[in-house]
Amino acid sequence: MTFPLTIPEPLRRLLQPGTGVLLGLSGGVDSAVTLALLRALECDVQCVTFKNFCYGEGDIELTDKSCCSLEAIEDARKLARSFDSPHWVGDVEKPFRTSVIDPFIAEYSSARTPNPCLDCNGSVRFPELVRLAERQGCALAATGHYARIDHRAQGAALLSGLDPAKDQSYFLHRIDRRLYERIVFPLGWFTKDQVRQAARELGLEVASKRDSQEICFVPDGDRSFLFPDSPARQAGDIVDRAGRVLGRHRGLIHYTVGQRRGLGIAAERPLYVLALELETRRVVVGYEEELRVLKVEATDFLAAVPDFPALGDGRWRDDQTVAARIRHRHAGAPIHSWRLDGDRFAVKLAEPVSGVAPGQGLVLYAGDMVLGGGRITGPFAEPEVDDD
Repeated sequence: MTFPLTIPEPLRRLLQPGTGVLLGLSGGVDSAVTLALLRALECDVQCVTFKNFCYGEGDIELTDKSCCSLEAIEDARKLARSFDSPHWVGDVEKPFRTSVIDPFIAEYSSARTPNPCLDCNGSVRFPELVRLAERQGCALAATGHYARIDHRAQGAALLSGLDPAKDQSYFLHRIDRRLYERIVFPLGWFTKDQVRQAARELGLEVASKRDSQEICFVPDGDRSFLFPDSPARQAGDIVDRAGRVLGRHRGLIHYTVGQRRGLGIAAERPLYVLALELETRRVVVGYEEELRVLKVEATDFLAAVPDFPALGDGRWRDDQTVAARIRHRHAGAPIHSWRLDGDRFAVKLAEPVSGVAPGQGLVLYAGDMVLGGGRITGPFAEPEVDDD
C-alpha cells in the first residue's frame, strides 16, 4: 500500500516490516491515518479501542462525540477490518474511574481545575497499552498523538510534535519514562493538515470527522451531574480583591483561574478570574496584570529524563534554556531557576506568566525534549526560589 506522505527515516528504522504493533484505535482521523502508515510499513498491526466508562441509565446520554459511543467503537472496528487488522474492545472502566474520574471530581470539589487527560495517559491508557502489547507479543504500542519518542541508544526521550499548533506532548508528560522504549507516535512528524489530506487521499470515511474538544466522560460539556452534593456546585458571589460584590456565579466548578469569558459582568476593562474560594464560595476577579506571577509551585513531580537535578539555574546540560508550560496552548516561559524537594517542585520564571491554574500541569522543556512535570498547587506573587 502506498502512503501519501513521506515517512521519516527514524520511523522506517524503528518500524521494520513484520514489527508487531498494538495500536490504540479511537475511530477518529488521527488513529486511522496512523493505522494506514503502520500498514504501509508492513507492520503486523493489532488494534484495541478502550471502553473508559459506562454511566448507568439516566445518568447521561452519550453522544457521537464521546470516545465510548457505539458509533466511535464501530468506526474503529470498520477501520481495523479495512486494513486487515484484528480489533477488540478493551474494558478499562475500573481503573479509569479510580485514576481519572474520581480524582477529577475531588479536584473540582476542592476548587481546583484538573486536567483528566494527564491522569488518563499516565495511569491508564499507556500502562494498559504497553501491558496488552506485551501480552499480544507486540514490540511496540502506538497511538495517533502528535508527539515523538526519540528511541536513542542511550535511552528514549519524549519530544514535542513538529506541528506547534497540534503538539500534544504536554498531555503525555505523566507517562512513566520506562515505557518510552515500547511506545511510538507516528504522527509526531506531520501537521494536522497533512494528516487530514492523507486521510482524504486514502479514501478514509473518517477524513472529515471532527476532533473531539470535550472531556470524554463529559460529552455534553456540562460536568454538573458529577457533583450532586458538592459545595463547589453551589452558586455564590463574584467579588473583586476588596470584597465588593460584582455579581453572582453558578458554581465554582464552572470557573478556572485565568478565565475571562462567561462572567456576565459589565466593566470598563476585561475582568479575569483571579481565585476560587471554596470556604466562602466566592469567585474573585480582577485585571489581567493581577494574574501575572513569577513563581509557580507544583507537586507530584515526575521526571521524564534520568538523573533530573534537584537544583537548576534555568539551563539544561547542553546549555539549553529550560522553559515551562502552564497549560496545553501555552508557548512556554523561560525559567530562571528551579528547586525539587521530593516530589514537590518550584520554579522561578525569567518573565511573568498569567493564568496559572491550580490543578493543571506544569511541564518543563529543553528545546523540544520534555524534562518532566508536576501538578500546579498555586501561583505565587513572590518571585524568589531558594537555590541554597
